[in-house]
Amino acid sequence: MARRLLESARILQPVGALAAISSFLVPRGAAAALLAAGWLLVCALAGLAGLAELAESRSPAPARLLPAAALGFLAVGAAWLVAYRGALALGYSPPIVELTATHFHYAGFAATLMSALAYGVLRSRISAAAGLLVVTGTPLTAAGIATGTAALTVIGPILLAAGLLTNAALTAFLIAPRRPNRARWLLIVSSLAVVVPMLLGVDYAAARVFPIPSLDLRTMALVHGDLNAVAYALIGLAGWSQA
Repeated sequence: MARRLLESARILQPVGALAAISSFLVPRGAAAALLAAGWLLVCALAGLAGLAELAESRSPAPARLLPAAALGFLAVGAAWLVAYRGALALGYSPPIVELTATHFHYAGFAATLMSALAYGVLRSRISAAAGLLVVTGTPLTAAGIATGTAALTVIGPILLAAGLLTNAALTAFLIAPRRPNRARWLLIVSSLAVVVPMLLGVDYAAARVFPIPSLDLRTMALVHGDLNAVAYALIGLAGWSQA
């Protein structure tokens, strides 16, 4: 069942991606939400594949949990994308809805997937712990953003940053050197690129609670968001595909 669901998601992915892009070409509202729902369908199938894999394996081991969590986060991100393009506030401001959708696509899906890939190579306790920190930190960070709870606002980003930075170090020093040349450099660049944006993310979160300086939200979206999306996630996934 899990394999069939995932294969269906793979087949439909290009259509869903085109629908998601098209949703940004029309004003926010019902039409945009309907288009974004095409992407949600793909991601929902992937998320169900993750749940089915856990149910069929009857094991919460990292080798099963990390890929399933990545697919689940993708489905959550897609649902928030539909809400954003449909102008559904859900009690939050539009930037929060938009950033939550983005967060679950990148910090959730991409980062967790790369944690799963790293664990698949190393099979070590430290790589498992790094992956579990990402899985735990992702929803806690989103909850902190959505609720404004002081503890979650700080703890979530710290856990997420710790998991991502640990996974980046493992990838750069233990995995990349043993990969082909092109994959090696892509993985190293990706691992280095995540350091600054994650430190900025922790600083931004802490500044919501403590009187310390930080970048404003717009600058954070440009620096933290773009570096994570392009330099870390895109280049990192390209490196893993080459590896």
